[in-house]
Amino acid sequence: MKKWIALTSIWLTGVALTVAAQPLRVAVLEFQDQTGMRSDQRLGGTMERGSLAERGVFMLGKHLVNQEGFVLIDRRDFLDQMERMQYFDSGRPTPTKPSFLHVAQALRADAVLRGSLISFSPGKRIVNQGGHRAEFATLSVRVALEALDAVDGAVIAVADGVAQTQVRQTATLQTELGEDEILNLLDKAVANAVPELERTLLARAEAQRDRPTVRISVTTTSDPALVEIDGILVGTTPLEDFEIYKGDHVLTVGKPGYRDVTKRILFEHDSRVEVPMLRTELTADELKEVLESMRMHVFLGEPGIVVHRLD
Repeated sequence: MKKWIALTSIWLTGVALTVAAQPLRVAVLEFQDQTGMRSDQRLGGTMERGSLAERGVFMLGKHLVNQEGFVLIDRRDFLDQMERMQYFDSGRPTPTKPSFLHVAQALRADAVLRGSLISFSPGKRIVNQGGHRAEFATLSVRVALEALDAVDGAVIAVADGVAQTQVRQTATLQTELGEDEILNLLDKAVANAVPELERTLLARAEAQRDRPTVRISVTTTSDPALVEIDGILVGTTPLEDFEIYKGDHVLTVGKPGYRDVTKRILFEHDSRVEVPMLRTELTADELKEVLESMRMHVFLGEPGIVVHRLD
């Protein structure tokens, strides 16, 4: 009987560990060109570095799909959601772009990834021996990957990977690298970066698994207005059921032609925040009326209960 109980405990523990290690849902936001040096024309210099960086999105997606720890969100769906969440003011679209955090939460992402091509340049070593001159060139491609928390936008993981190829150039032998060879280098660089990113993300996910979150909704007397939480743009009002970590946060609401409202609030429950907006130019009577009634309410649940008021 004791042996059976022990085996049952081990089996249940294994099930618990399997359930706990759920794959992370991730979305790829962008892959940017952040290179500096020029490339040798023969060693990939004819390929636009911006075009090479754009291919990084595909390379990153390919390697994430093959990792058991990740579920990759369709990037087209991610970008389409950002387009559909266009902000409007008085029925007209505004130039303000929606926050990737708002879209990530709508798609239930755990993290948003962005990549950078940070190096695409050759190094050279010239050898003169016995009247013969040989040039040894090394083309290096380095990429950096960042993971951003889908709850607060914080950078939660950083990894880099590098790939190199070496060619020998002489008076009688000249080598030019083609597009496929350069893309293979990019592919290897991304492949070298992904395992480190995965280890860091999975370790953090385990540590953060029990960290409590709350949902907040924000409205103003002049919707739409931009909403920032801890300095990160998360959307526009009316902002509904946006997830944040439980605790102290700085909420900022702003709109052109109105004064910014910034308050520090301790969020311990799912809350609704109503923010009165004050125009930058008011008559004396309007200013008096607004100042007499101006306050920020934070409501908990239904019916609305005032749990905090800032005059």
